[in-house]
Amino acid sequence: MGNDDISKCNIDLAPVSTDATSTASTPRFRKGINELDEPETKEDISHVVGTDLSENQVDVEEETVAFPDGGLRAWLCVAGGIAGMFCGYGLAPSAGAFQTWYKNNYLSDYTQSQVAWIGGIQAFVTFGLSIVTGSLFDLYGHKHLMVSGTFLLTLGYCLLSLSKKYYQIFLCHTTLIAVGMNFMLIASLGVVGHWFSKRRGLAFGTISTGASIGAIVWPLIWANAPQKIGFGWTMRLIALICLITGITAFFLLKTRLPPKPPGPFFRFEAFRSLPYCLLGSSAFTWAFGFFFWNVFIGTYGNLRGWNDIGPYFLILTMVGSTLFRIPSGFIADRIGCYNITIISNTIMTILLWLLLVSKTIASTIVISVLFGMSSATFVSLQAPCVSRLCKDMRFAGTYVGMNMFITSLAQIVGPPSSGALLGTGSKQDQLDRFPHATILAGTMLTLSTIALIGARLCQDKRLLAFV
Repeated sequence: MGNDDISKCNIDLAPVSTDATSTASTPRFRKGINELDEPETKEDISHVVGTDLSENQVDVEEETVAFPDGGLRAWLCVAGGIAGMFCGYGLAPSAGAFQTWYKNNYLSDYTQSQVAWIGGIQAFVTFGLSIVTGSLFDLYGHKHLMVSGTFLLTLGYCLLSLSKKYYQIFLCHTTLIAVGMNFMLIASLGVVGHWFSKRRGLAFGTISTGASIGAIVWPLIWANAPQKIGFGWTMRLIALICLITGITAFFLLKTRLPPKPPGPFFRFEAFRSLPYCLLGSSAFTWAFGFFFWNVFIGTYGNLRGWNDIGPYFLILTMVGSTLFRIPSGFIADRIGCYNITIISNTIMTILLWLLLVSKTIASTIVISVLFGMSSATFVSLQAPCVSRLCKDMRFAGTYVGMNMFITSLAQIVGPPSSGALLGTGSKQDQLDRFPHATILAGTMLTLSTIALIGARLCQDKRLLAFV
């Protein structure tokens, strides 16, 4: 088995040096198995990985897949990914914006928890459906997904413009809008993964800027447009933007790898891998804490009496996120996607705990911006972290989809749980209970960081290894 065959396994663990002095003399981040000198047998690979690989575990394609890692066509796909992520992912963090608006207007008679179910179910469908659409992308490519997603998202917001009752708003957000977002998200992530390998962190960091830009634009629209042009026309404006960006993404994106071979629709054998299970646990607990912030940071401002600035805490969070999306990918290509994500998650966790002692507008603004910057890494690198554990890139969409399904489970229980802890009553009553929800979210982020460290150590226990 030669180098080209080994690279198809997509195993990227650091090699074990045969020279005991070489690894100790110059500590540095080291890339993995692709740099080995011609291992000849599966036993050689097993020696490097540290596990026994059976025939069905080493799934090597007959033809070598080379990744362009650049060029006009590849970067046009990145541009299309930015457009797709603008709607597909950018609308998800704006849940806090419509949570605040609905609670103050159409749904003022409902509790925080009841309103939060709208965003929670929407997020669950948006990411949970990935367990199906990830495999569909591997089979059929991006075109059907992008066309359908654009149509459903546009139709969903047009119908939302006519909605005023709870059940109408709930159905629009949790069916048409959520499914449309998922289709556009998976199409964008999947295509870009076809074109980049060594520069995958940079590529995914770049397309994720579309999500963070969307997460700035959509809350701004929610915060300002309804007062000027009315709720109905605001939703129609969003529908028009989704239509334009969806069409743009459709023509810029292009799949490159052949479809996955016939076989099981899902790849549940991934859960036999301890790193994959730990990464799934980390994604679940991370999403719980992250979406608590996105949904309730604006509510926190309102409860404190900062009504003018409250809606902008989420926007400031997304500004910070935008600033660090591309740098996080750039750094990941140099020290490893797991290493930079662990560092960022640790900072993010500390910042969420600091919200407990933040009593002023200035301190909350600073925490919001820094929280956004640190959260950018996991958002940008979740897919590359999952893809690293996939031996055959033709199944990468399936692996990422299953991981996102796990993420979605936190989104269906997270916001309603936090809303239940806030409860009902006066603003002061809810403000007094806000630390309870913050402690729950902070605990979840702490567990996420621990699980991510475990997933990283399962791949390489050396401190300076490229993981």
